[in-house]
Formats: sequence, C-alpha cells, structure tokens
Amino acid sequence: MTHPQTAFLIYGPTASGKSTVARQLAAEHNAVRFAIDEWMHALFGPDTPEKMDMAWVMPRVARCQARIWATCEQILASGRDVVLEMGLLRQQDRDRMQSLVEASGHAAALCFVDASLATRRQRVLQRNQQQGDTYSFQITPTMFDAMEHIFERPGADEARRSQVFSEESTHV
Repeated sequence: MTHPQTAFLIYGPTASGKSTVARQLAAEHNAVRFAIDEWMHALFGPDTPEKMDMAWVMPRVARCQARIWATCEQILASGRDVVLEMGLLRQQDRDRMQSLVEASGHAAALCFVDASLATRRQRVLQRNQQQGDTYSFQITPTMFDAMEHIFERPGADEARRSQVFSEESTHV
C-alpha cells in the first residue's frame, strides 16, 4: 500500500471530551467517524435492561466493535481516514485495535482525551440534562463510577505514543 490511511483511535475517561475531539478530527481530516455509544444506542437502546448489567453490555459492545472495524477496513482501503471512538477503556483494547489497524496496512494514531474528575462529573450532569449533540444515553452516578474504575490511564510508553487533548487544550 503506497499511501496508508490513518485510523484515529480516541480514548479517555467518561466525559473527558472524546466525542468533541472525534468530531473535530473527522472534520479536519475529512474522515468517517464511528462512535460506539451511538451504535449501541441505535441497535440495543430499546432492549437495554432496566438495571444495567455489564454481562449484557459487553458482548454487544464486542459485536458492534467487530462490525465497525469491518466497515472501517473498507473505508480505509478506499482512501479515507477513520476516527474511532470505541471505548478502548483498557490498554489491551487499545493495543488490539492498533494491531488491527497496522495489520491492515494503515497507520494508527492514538488520541488520549482527558479532563479533571470534577469537570467530567459536571459534564455528565449537564449532558444528561441538556441531551445535546454528544448525548447518547443517560449516565447515572453509579455508571460513571463503574466506568471510572474500568478505564486504564495510559502508562508512560502509551502516553508518549499518544496525542494528548486535555481540558486546557484548544481542541476540547
């Protein structure tokens, strides 16, 4: 492949600004954006159990991610970049996605989006209330806390390989 395309891999804790950064990158690079929350809401929202259960959620996330990646491979092969906002909560998830991108002959650009805990809690409350363009579903305090414990912050090596977007950045 003479001109590999780029898959921007967006990751960060809940309400750090990932959707905002993903949309900006998609616009700047004329890329196709995929957001796991939007897919999950569209495909499974009406079927979501009243009491959220990770045993119910995670297999559906995996199926969405697989379908999104299959579509992304076609888009990358056609000469367009993609922006993937797919959760990627753990380093092993990010490493796996980076490996998939690179094995397909394209470049992976890790993009870490971060904000303080206080800012993120405020954003969730505001987003739940306003239900604006980055709203996909209600994030309860219990869900926020659960996701907070699952997310793995980047280690030194991963941080060096990532472009960092923070609340102080002009991008968020």
